[in-house]
Amino acid sequence: MKDVSILIEDYKFNFRVCALIENKGRYLLEKNINTDFLNMPGGRVHSGENTYDAIVRELDEELGLKDIKPKLIKISEQFFEFNNNKYHELNFVYYVKLDKDNELCRNNNITNKDNENETMLWIKKKELKKYKILPEFIYDLKFSNKISHLIYDKIKKIKYEK
Repeated sequence: MKDVSILIEDYKFNFRVCALIENKGRYLLEKNINTDFLNMPGGRVHSGENTYDAIVRELDEELGLKDIKPKLIKISEQFFEFNNNKYHELNFVYYVKLDKDNELCRNNNITNKDNENETMLWIKKKELKKYKILPEFIYDLKFSNKISHLIYDKIKKIKYEK
């Protein structure tokens, strides 16, 4: 299957999923050696794949996580520039809570099984603001029974959340 990522005129469109993985007030974030920021584990949705199956697949590929029950918490539409390219990104954000017995919870600096240039580390919620994390909405994520919708256009400087 092919990633849903295509160039349309002067924008690259990405259809992505990511996970806010939590354990005892800490979040698991990833760092690529080629960037200066952290982000949530995840990746592109494949053609013909739904977002739930995509996040389950990505977390298995990257972290070896099995038998997880992700919960959709946010749909984010973002427009931004990165490496001199314009992006239009649709991102489905899932929440995963790991129990204390999960092996990942006992490790730090975990290597991404799918990309050796990425490592994962646990960061306490109260320390998130000490790090540059993209997308920025991670700093304000709130958990409720409602799914929030964010439109954040850094190019036109528009932000909407409901």
